[in-house]
Amino acid sequence: MSKREHLQRMIEDLVSIPSVTESAKESLPGIWIKERLEKLPYYIEHKDHLLWVETPLEGSPEKLHSLVVRVDASVPTNRTVLLIGHYDVVGVGVYGELSRDAFDVKKMTGLLNADGEDVIYGRGTMDMKCGVVLEVDIIEEFAADRELFDVNVVAAFVGDEENASAGMRGVLPVLHKMKEEGTDFLAVINTEPGEAGYSGESGPAVFLGTLGKIMPSFYVRGCASHVSNYYGGFSSALAVSRIVSYAEGNPHFADPLNGKCEPSWICLDMGVMKKGYSVTVPDRAFAYFNCFTATDTPADVMDHMKIIAGYALDQTMAQLTESYRHMLAMGCEGKGLNVPRADIYTLEEITDIARKNYGEGFDEELASYIENIPPGDMRERGLAAVERIADMSGLEGPYAVCFFLPPWLPVRTDFTGENRDEQTIAAARSVKEHLFSKYGVEMKEIELFAGLCDLSYAGAKVSTEDLETLEKNMPGWGEIYSIPMKEMQSLGLPVINLGPSGEDAHKRTERLRLAYSLDILPELLRYAVSKISQTVE
Repeated sequence: MSKREHLQRMIEDLVSIPSVTESAKESLPGIWIKERLEKLPYYIEHKDHLLWVETPLEGSPEKLHSLVVRVDASVPTNRTVLLIGHYDVVGVGVYGELSRDAFDVKKMTGLLNADGEDVIYGRGTMDMKCGVVLEVDIIEEFAADRELFDVNVVAAFVGDEENASAGMRGVLPVLHKMKEEGTDFLAVINTEPGEAGYSGESGPAVFLGTLGKIMPSFYVRGCASHVSNYYGGFSSALAVSRIVSYAEGNPHFADPLNGKCEPSWICLDMGVMKKGYSVTVPDRAFAYFNCFTATDTPADVMDHMKIIAGYALDQTMAQLTESYRHMLAMGCEGKGLNVPRADIYTLEEITDIARKNYGEGFDEELASYIENIPPGDMRERGLAAVERIADMSGLEGPYAVCFFLPPWLPVRTDFTGENRDEQTIAAARSVKEHLFSKYGVEMKEIELFAGLCDLSYAGAKVSTEDLETLEKNMPGWGEIYSIPMKEMQSLGLPVINLGPSGEDAHKRTERLRLAYSLDILPELLRYAVSKISQTVE
């Protein structure tokens, strides 16, 4: 069996496991990998080099497990290259009537590959079970021939990347412990598909960083009133719609880097917070956004949020005032418009107000409330916590609270000028040169992987001030959502993403291009590990 056939069969087997994020089967690929590896002589002898790690999956009844494996070089050394990859996939609803076959590579390829291209179809073929298979193949080969590399290799196979990266966050303590015990991690390689990292492009690419993400969120408390006395109230629905219309896609809040820019803020959800029907002016509403970060810190984003909320609520009041003036002229009668100017608070500020207003026992009461929020989506749980804090503050509306919801992915770029980062860039450029000289294939070099990925947590370099801003303004930090910050900061590794080629991640037509992905990339990844060993001091 050729190397391509061997890898393709592995991909077909792994894809056949329907490891949809937050499903009961999400961790089954880890078991599949573990059962393959524990049969090898190396792991029979080194059972402690296969670590089955239960990681938190906040708000879900399902258990999540990750697998951390290690192979040591034949000549003892602390120098180590870290590989990472995720084995969860997004759901298959987009497949419609083909959903039942979405995990069957042969069926999907037969149905969708009408042109007979050198590709395979199916959920996860591209994102990212091919990358996982290529890493497993390296581990298996290295375990059989420990002279393959003169550095150790550790691989972390995780779930939940398609949701909130609970798997990667969960293995950080394991990697930190390895470092504490002497492992010298030189750099980390991820094998996410290249096309997922730069929209609209195709072909081989190497990424020397990964984009960041934060979730700016707003809670608006208005003033309730019967709709027949509309001007005696302040509609939180109107105010939140103003926030969304001002922030959505606003170029002033985008965050370009070196002449490249991802889309500006995108509202992911908004709504009025009430139960049932009522002819009452809505007094509680929310909105939260996707916000890509390349240079902006959490404090920078918070400054933007306060500007947005202040402007939007002032515009809301201006609209109400103008409406009231015109409606009076048309004969509308009722209570006069007498609503005070809206205030703007950060979550940290309103929490301090609530603590003073509620008095002794505030922290215990809030912790108890958060602990008893029913399991479910962590955004919904965070919003419930913010509403409870607002209630405990005793403040009357109108006002807005600015805060963050999970997840948070820190930006990471290798272009820092630090020695190991510079050396990793040199190693990556050697990979590019090797690809061209041996295969005649051009490779793009891109600074930030725009698809967002777990490299954020292995490579993060974040200041204490940024972390404090985040923690104090994210509801339920440590309970609803948490990151082991000390462990994350202890790694701070140079990052590379060097993955397979394909198209249409998350779509019905997701497919993997085999020529580059299975004929070239396996050798290229081995070259990359060796080059990091030679280059990074």
